[in-house]
Amino acid sequence: MFRWCVWGFVCAFLTSCGSGGPAGAPSASEKPPFKPIDPSVAVFWDRQTTETGALIRTLVDEFNAKRPHGLSIKIEHTGGYSDIFRKVSASIQAGALPAMAVAYQSMTAEYAQAGAVADLEPFVHDAKSGLGPEELDDFYPVVFETNRYPDFGGKMLSFPFCKSVLMLYFNKEVLSKAGFDAPPATWDEFIHQCRRIKAKTGKPAYAVSVDCSTITGMIFSLGGDLCDGKRTLFDSPQAIQAFEIIETLAKEKLGYQITPGSYDDETALAQGSVAFCIRSSSGRTNVAMLMQGAQDQWGMARLPQGDPANPRTVLFGPNICIFNTTPEQQQAAWDFVKFFTSREIGVRWALGTGYLPIRKSAADDPGLKKFWDAWPYNRAAFDCLPFAKSEPNLGGWQEVRALVEKAETEVLAGLKTGRDAAIELKRKADAVLSTQ
Repeated sequence: MFRWCVWGFVCAFLTSCGSGGPAGAPSASEKPPFKPIDPSVAVFWDRQTTETGALIRTLVDEFNAKRPHGLSIKIEHTGGYSDIFRKVSASIQAGALPAMAVAYQSMTAEYAQAGAVADLEPFVHDAKSGLGPEELDDFYPVVFETNRYPDFGGKMLSFPFCKSVLMLYFNKEVLSKAGFDAPPATWDEFIHQCRRIKAKTGKPAYAVSVDCSTITGMIFSLGGDLCDGKRTLFDSPQAIQAFEIIETLAKEKLGYQITPGSYDDETALAQGSVAFCIRSSSGRTNVAMLMQGAQDQWGMARLPQGDPANPRTVLFGPNICIFNTTPEQQQAAWDFVKFFTSREIGVRWALGTGYLPIRKSAADDPGLKKFWDAWPYNRAAFDCLPFAKSEPNLGGWQEVRALVEKAETEVLAGLKTGRDAAIELKRKADAVLSTQ
């Protein structure tokens, strides 16, 4: 979750660079004089910690061991996504950058306004070190589409890295006590089940983590969209309905907001205090740990839908952007990206972290098949990839995300109706995008 202070910092930086948006900014394919922060290695700024951090360090070591020539990769943990965003922005101003860093699309769009990111098309299609037609076709289209930026001529300015989808987590025991043997398939059923659970237990059924991606997923699942060009659609029937669902949850005390930035919803689910939480599919490993291996007590399913016959959900998770430093740094970074997103490594990463494999052929991997067969819900998130959709790759979307979260918080607090919050959000978001 990114805060206003981060956005303000970047806005001030871009202003000092004389950038008034894409029209006045350097082309993303130009190479301004950004120096590598360490010319002897290709530095990679990442956020993975604990088990996932250990795995990615292992993969970096394997890559370096197999690389007879060229720069080695050096991974540096530099905090969370917002910390990396601040650090990259400061480094752009200082004129020295790592070879690559994890970044959400909204972050990459801001870096691109300063001409700091490399166009990856030449690397992807390079005859020697690029990806062939069969390999390109092996990636799910949505993971590529999310890395093309309309403000910059549709260029590929980042590459898919850690992908997940929004899922509904449920506690089977709580559902069973309320008379349900399956999670809700639609939003109407979701509200119905929440009401029944509240009546049976006297407690809220859903622990709410305020997050823009949750609202985005709800709008998508109801059949709506977020933007038409640079005009937002937060006043659409589907967006208003999403905020009215939040309003119903708050008014009837069917849900409650957890402490921002915490994972109290997952803890409450594991303890049986609530029936539902809505989180990234990558949260599966944490919920499994909290459940202490009791797989018969919980599950995860696709998000409730407006029309289950035409499902949709949101795809999220960071990408990798390669910075405009030296050709040697860029080539080393690309070689690692290609290695990391191979089918073999993608499957290892998925099994070890809870993130999704982003290649179609992963479904044929024996190890992944064994994992899917071990528990009925292990495959649920992977099956959502064909209908997942990402948030817009627009300059200013970073600030729009904060506006969405503010609107959701106001509805949960009873300060605004769902309709009023959605309509005001549309006005404020349009104003942000109009300045880009």
